[in-house]
Amino acid sequence: MAYFELGEPLPEVDPALLQDERLRTLLSACQTHPDIEVRELRRVSGDTSFDLIVVEAGDGTVAPRNEAGIHRRERLALYYQNENGIPFQVRALRLDFPDTLHQNGVESGTPKSLCLYEQDWDTVERSWTAPKLLAQILRWLEKTADGTLHAQDQALEQVFYGSGIQLVLPANFAAEIDSPRHELRLHRAPGSPQRIVLIGTVDDRDPAVSSALPFQVLSIALDGVAHPPIQAPPTTLGQLQGLLERVGTSLFPALTEIICAKARDGATPAKGETRKKVMLLLRIPRLRENVRERIDVLGFLLDADLAGLGLALGVLQQTQPNGPAFPFHQLNTAQTAAVSDGVWSQIGLMPVDLRESTTRASARHWSGISEGAGEFRGLLAGVGALGSTLADLWARSGWGCWDYVDPDLIEPHNPIRHLARQGDVGRPKVDVVRELTAATLGESCSDSNDLPVKANAGDEAALATAIARASLLVDATTTLSVPRDWSERDVPRTASVFLTPSGQASVLLLEDAARRVRAASLEAQYYRAVLRSSWGAGHLTTESAVRRTGAGCRDHSLVMSAESILLHAALLSRRLRQSANGTTASIGVWSADSESGAVSFHDVPVRDMRQLACGNWKIYWDDGLDEHLRALRARSLPNETGGILLGVTDHKLRTIHLVDALSAPLDSSSSPEGFTRGRDGVTQARRDCLARTARMVDYIGEWHSHPRGVVATPSSLDVELLAHLATALASDGIPGVMLIVGERDLSISLGSCIDV
Repeated sequence: MAYFELGEPLPEVDPALLQDERLRTLLSACQTHPDIEVRELRRVSGDTSFDLIVVEAGDGTVAPRNEAGIHRRERLALYYQNENGIPFQVRALRLDFPDTLHQNGVESGTPKSLCLYEQDWDTVERSWTAPKLLAQILRWLEKTADGTLHAQDQALEQVFYGSGIQLVLPANFAAEIDSPRHELRLHRAPGSPQRIVLIGTVDDRDPAVSSALPFQVLSIALDGVAHPPIQAPPTTLGQLQGLLERVGTSLFPALTEIICAKARDGATPAKGETRKKVMLLLRIPRLRENVRERIDVLGFLLDADLAGLGLALGVLQQTQPNGPAFPFHQLNTAQTAAVSDGVWSQIGLMPVDLRESTTRASARHWSGISEGAGEFRGLLAGVGALGSTLADLWARSGWGCWDYVDPDLIEPHNPIRHLARQGDVGRPKVDVVRELTAATLGESCSDSNDLPVKANAGDEAALATAIARASLLVDATTTLSVPRDWSERDVPRTASVFLTPSGQASVLLLEDAARRVRAASLEAQYYRAVLRSSWGAGHLTTESAVRRTGAGCRDHSLVMSAESILLHAALLSRRLRQSANGTTASIGVWSADSESGAVSFHDVPVRDMRQLACGNWKIYWDDGLDEHLRALRARSLPNETGGILLGVTDHKLRTIHLVDALSAPLDSSSSPEGFTRGRDGVTQARRDCLARTARMVDYIGEWHSHPRGVVATPSSLDVELLAHLATALASDGIPGVMLIVGERDLSISLGSCIDV
């Protein structure tokens, strides 16, 4: 049996003769292993001198006459030299050792190299030992022989070893490259000199590549290939054809057909730097059990232009020297086109590792977003610190196509927390965010708009169009006006997201898909949770959180780190993305510990919304408050009971949202015939409410119950109470609310003073 002989033999198998301590350790392991026989030591001299151990390896697990062609015992060379990123190398010395899966790329005419590890050496090294290497060699031989080395769930191996040169194709390459208005242009990306990365574009308006060398792209589809042994890359067109034939496919006739098609108007040969070299792209379906698993695209830069390639192949012909070449069938000649042997096969080529710029679909895949879940139109109102970070996250994950709405400009302090950079100061925030997000992936939403207006503007046609075409509106304005105004309008499903002034907490309010519970009602229910929950204490604290950013009275901002923005933006984004797939409403609150950074989540139950028109006011409450009032009444029966009402009043919209009802003070007077509310603790309860809700929720009126069997219709005494209530609240310019809980019903009355 014939074997490769590397270097020269050393006089004897003596560890002292080896130059490397690591190889001496490996020799010791070989000598003590029952299935490894050391035959000799050899030394390879030259620019790099190294020693190797020649062994016979086999543990009896390799079946005789297996289809892979692995022998029961194989002669191997073991040595220490960093090749393919792995210092310890294993070469099969048998001259006719078969091409198999899981081999490293080596030069032609040299021993095959066994690929033993899927992980890189930095990981393998942590647990590597010489005995483990020997066990891995025996496993490789066994599993390769029985065909189980490559796992069924593992991706099909590439057809050729990589060349170290990478071409990044534009995401829209397949759709646009056949257009006569476009051609692929390449320029080299700046970076490490150890790796060549070429960036391709078909946008001839891009000034960055206006001087780049153009290439003539020939893209052809070949027959499918199953699971061939990985092969070293070719250096000539003839070698490429030979390697393709070995795996059951061919360049022809697809190559000659596309050359004739591209040269139908004539192809003139050029010389030197003016040549538009051919970029040959091969689309090869990869088959597993005769079913297509994927399509590999292989790239090769040919040392020939279209005319030169066609002439060398004999499928183009010139009618005059140095003139254009045409396909044979377009010429009045008796000759026929045929692929000639010889010249074409010597055309040099450079294999290229093709990658496609990330598409929005692939971004969703790698972000774990289910297919179809990210294909929708959205509108993001407010692209400040939080909004711009959300826009960035959604652009990176390909979630939604967004229009951006914000009237503000980038201020000098904004880059501290904003996606913008210092050079963007003075520009509209929407312009900056749209440009940055559009450049994130290789593919962007071509029709995204940036609208420098207020999101609740009622007279902006472009805004109305953007809202009408969206299926989700996200309010990140950190204002009260936008979500409240949207709640009163016929707009798509709305979400409101914000951080609290401290930066330690964040909130998501998401309407249900049918908008039965609007954002303003969710705001009220959120405030009730703030008032009742332990986490609500200090949740909306604003002390020492505001700083001046200019001389104007409104030139101020919050003290908040970019870390807080990034943390809560990620939490809000994930929850919103997941919840938006469903149809139910949601209130989520996250609280981060300022010392440890630990985050706790509070899921606030959402209750159905109710509403009542009282004159030119609208009053809103929810089932949760209704049940709370009935429970307070039930606990006091047979006596009446009552207390104060807390709520949110919006004078512009003329809406009142009932938030909570407090139980009767301890000094109240209660009987089956009536109820008189006391004062004990009421003032402090109001102060606590204002403090917890940042003065958003305040006293708005009174509630009381009626005894058993009595409906909620106001009595004459109740009417007098309402008049007194209206007078008491008139100084603040707000109407008074009186709510009565009856046996089975509930009534709400509104009282206000009118100047006469």
